[in-house]
Amino acid sequence: MKKRATLFLCSGIVLVVAGALLYLYGFQMHRVYYYSDYLRAAFSSAAKRAGFSGAQTGAASAARYYYRYRGAGPGFVQSGRLFFYIASSETGLSRVAREAIGYTTYYSVDRLKTALGEVNGIGNGAVSAGTVLLIPGALPPYTRERRNIKMPVIPRTVGIYYTGQTVARESIFPIIEKYRTAGVNTIVFDAKDITGIVNYRSTVPMAVRYNTHEKAPIGNVDYLIRFLKERNLYTVARISVFRDHLLYKKNPDFAIRTADGRPWKFESGELWCDPTNRHVQEYAIALAEELAEKGVDEIQFDYIRFPTMGGLGKAVLSHHNGRMPAEEGIADFLKRAHQRISARNARLSIDIFGIVAWGKEVDIRTTGQRIGLLSKHCDVISPMLYPSHFNDEFDGFRRPGDNPYHFIYQGCKKVAGLAGGTAVRPWLQAFRWRVSEYNEKYIIEQIKASDDAGASGYLFWNASNNYDTVYRALIMIKGEKAGKDAAGDTK
Repeated sequence: MKKRATLFLCSGIVLVVAGALLYLYGFQMHRVYYYSDYLRAAFSSAAKRAGFSGAQTGAASAARYYYRYRGAGPGFVQSGRLFFYIASSETGLSRVAREAIGYTTYYSVDRLKTALGEVNGIGNGAVSAGTVLLIPGALPPYTRERRNIKMPVIPRTVGIYYTGQTVARESIFPIIEKYRTAGVNTIVFDAKDITGIVNYRSTVPMAVRYNTHEKAPIGNVDYLIRFLKERNLYTVARISVFRDHLLYKKNPDFAIRTADGRPWKFESGELWCDPTNRHVQEYAIALAEELAEKGVDEIQFDYIRFPTMGGLGKAVLSHHNGRMPAEEGIADFLKRAHQRISARNARLSIDIFGIVAWGKEVDIRTTGQRIGLLSKHCDVISPMLYPSHFNDEFDGFRRPGDNPYHFIYQGCKKVAGLAGGTAVRPWLQAFRWRVSEYNEKYIIEQIKASDDAGASGYLFWNASNNYDTVYRALIMIKGEKAGKDAAGDTK
């Protein structure tokens, strides 16, 4: 009898608890989420004020979460785990999708636009004033912060480069997974190339003012960074600094000028902004800071130099930071950039002309790339040592493109000798231009040269992002290493 009473009591308690849970779930879940988020925010803020570090306590782990919807534009409203947009005036699904995508699990703006239409029963893409839209695929209000809480360790790099257009396609993700199995541990993607298009939606004031992200191909750069970092891929955002065609056109005052005040240019079609103009410099640094806040591990500055064609003899520069030789001007800019990027726990690397490693003053003064000066203000130097880019008969080689070992090995050694301990990580040639036999052996020979020279890994460049030959070469190296390891185990 006593057992039966106990059983009935337990059953009654279970039913009451189940009923309470069903009531909360059905009628009060928004309040549960609200108070849960409120308590998490209070706990997180208290942990931050107490100065806990993520490596020390569970409290600090909570501090690594941030409120995702902070900064959402006008019209966006969160309620529990739901995210809405209330149109204050007539608009379109495309605009709403562009503004909302960073808060969702969608990567493509077009896909989110389609989902918005389907979920909200809008077929023509037009959104009337006063319409309330449910945003599908909304991320949780509190999301783990992607910004590095400490300076990332630079791996022995095996990296490949992607343009903004390539990395914007959803088909890139299985491809990246494929290369990861071959040993790739680093992805470099274009945040801004020489076209000047910022490849993601930016909040940097100059990007907004001049709408340099209008044609941004990457729908959700936060998704991209999240994807890469969840797979422990070292994430590098490349920024073309002073060669910027779009900024040049948007505001010619930022361009290198001629004596009569006209924008300076030459027949090759290259358009260069003034490397001594503080607005141009600030633009690059601000983009770098924004990307560091989003969680990239490293910012890579390319075209951090003066133009080498056309001659600057008659050009007029701004010299906003005082008159100084070209190499000192570049170093002065890099110093400020490095300080501000490092403050956000991101590394800074620079691409330099391979030829400057050979130390000819004419090349150094023309580009402004003096390795000894620049190395003090960056974490990695990446010389572009593509063998095919050296002139015929250089260093006594009739066809430099057919002698990859020499140019990679010597180039890395020379840069390391001038860099004062700063890591050297060369760009290797992953294309067939001016090469008699471009194949897996060609790739392996460059890798061997880089390793023999003591470089900190390497990056592969192919402008069309075709790395099939690289993949096969890496698989061959991996198989050979596995064979050696197996042979060692049997001894």
